[in-house]
Amino acid sequence: MSKHLVFAFQPTEQVFSHTLYVYPLPASTSFTVLQSRIHEPWARLLSSSMKNDLRYAASDCFETFPFPKPDPRSVVPALETIGEKLHEVRATFMVETDQGLTQTYNLLKDPDCQDPAIQHLRKLHEAMDRAVLDAYGWTDLEVPPFCPATPTEQKALETFQDQVIDRLFVLNAERAGGAT
Repeated sequence: MSKHLVFAFQPTEQVFSHTLYVYPLPASTSFTVLQSRIHEPWARLLSSSMKNDLRYAASDCFETFPFPKPDPRSVVPALETIGEKLHEVRATFMVETDQGLTQTYNLLKDPDCQDPAIQHLRKLHEAMDRAVLDAYGWTDLEVPPFCPATPTEQKALETFQDQVIDRLFVLNAERAGGAT
């Protein structure tokens, strides 16, 4: 369980906890989509939680999630580029500051944190969200700030999440209708 939904590449020789999900996906496209704020509201809606901690279940969140292309292993070049960049910059920041994903995302979501490296990571997340929306063809949706600092920005984020959820459900229904 975690309060942040985060994904990371890991070496294949490691042994992981039974509560950790491992997806053997060959490219950065799937990482980009899963780490985006397009996937997060879906995961939060369909996951169980304890307090504010998310309990991500692959059967509920991953297997039901409509990726931009029906096969999550599909490669979308624009998503490869931004996902690799975010992963690299985030990993460098974590090494340089000697902190993990939870500490990093605590800073990313803290509106009082004005560290230039954190602001850069926020902008990369926003660019990643834009690229994922574009991969779906949803160019009409505006990407809200990654870290809302005002009630207006928070409302924009909530509206964005509602619009994304609605469109993901429609996409799932369309794909299910085409599969029958």
